[in-house]
Amino acid sequence: MTFFKGWLYCALWYSSILAGYSLLFCPLLPVLFISNKLYRYITDILFTFWQYYPTALLEIICDSHVQVTGDAIRTGELSLLLMNHRTRTDWNFFWPTVYHCVEGKGKLAHSTKFILKDQIRHIPGPGWIMQLACFVYIQRCWQMDRLILKKYVDYVSDINYKHSLLIFPEGTDLTEATKKNSDKFAIKNDLPLYDNVLHPKTTGFVYLTQQLLYRNSLDAVYDITLIYPDTIPQNEKWLLNGKFPNVVKIHLVRYPKSVLPTSEEGLKQFLEKRWFDKEKIIKEFQATGNFLHGQILQCKRKWELYLAFIFWTILPYISLYLFLTNNWFMAIVIVHTLFLLGVNMYCKGFQNFEILLHMWKKHVYSINEKPN
Repeated sequence: MTFFKGWLYCALWYSSILAGYSLLFCPLLPVLFISNKLYRYITDILFTFWQYYPTALLEIICDSHVQVTGDAIRTGELSLLLMNHRTRTDWNFFWPTVYHCVEGKGKLAHSTKFILKDQIRHIPGPGWIMQLACFVYIQRCWQMDRLILKKYVDYVSDINYKHSLLIFPEGTDLTEATKKNSDKFAIKNDLPLYDNVLHPKTTGFVYLTQQLLYRNSLDAVYDITLIYPDTIPQNEKWLLNGKFPNVVKIHLVRYPKSVLPTSEEGLKQFLEKRWFDKEKIIKEFQATGNFLHGQILQCKRKWELYLAFIFWTILPYISLYLFLTNNWFMAIVIVHTLFLLGVNMYCKGFQNFEILLHMWKKHVYSINEKPN
């Protein structure tokens, strides 16, 4: 039964992505050429509503619950989310976190994005959708990543785009091998040894935060601590085999821009202090079984989860039926996919094409505005 549950979760999850891509995202491409901001608004609503689906699958099918405490993520703000990377499957349990902790007007339009390794964008389905949702893909080469982050900051600042961006400052999940590397780094740099987290990489966070502050775009930084009290699903194979945790604990602490340092050294120390505190928080939890501070954050509108469960479970059948019976729909999906693959090859991702299109529109507008 456990094995079946794991396969069912993965099958429903993956089929919902393919259906959403073909039936909802593909027909929206022309909107981008009309307005970047409108395209971002519509696709954000679609993607955020899809985030409810993993939450529903975990709670309804897998009986796995995410319990969130601390400070709510506010809509209408641009925020950076800093989370420890305990396992390769953390993002599965982050969607329920967002569902429960985002509060404010326009919650459905407040999108959450990740900074991811560039290889992920090539995965058919998930990688494509995350490109269309304007996730940030990095190369793990600072000379290139600096330019990627700069373009991202300029774009979201230009269109006044409010959303949350999740960063894993550790760069990888916690394993025996990565902990050894982290310990070596700590000894070399006279830093404390950690048992539950890896030492964070500071360069990307410092640059990104400074650039957003310079453009007056950043509203807050959230420190997010994730703990698996029972089962620790280290990789995707665990989920496929139905080894889900009974409960996942998440704690958020909000730091408004008014308390953030602006210097490079100040931001570096800020991030390192967050990880020092995170280690202490996890040890406190291990000793007491609870986070010691913070209110419980829980969305009580359960009807939304059941609506998402019904909608995204049925959608793959509708999408497949239309693809096999409607030539226009088939043509739209094929043309969009070929266009996406071309953009993925020549622009290194649809998200870069979206930014380049905005820059071109901005350039054309500036030329037209010049007096003759």
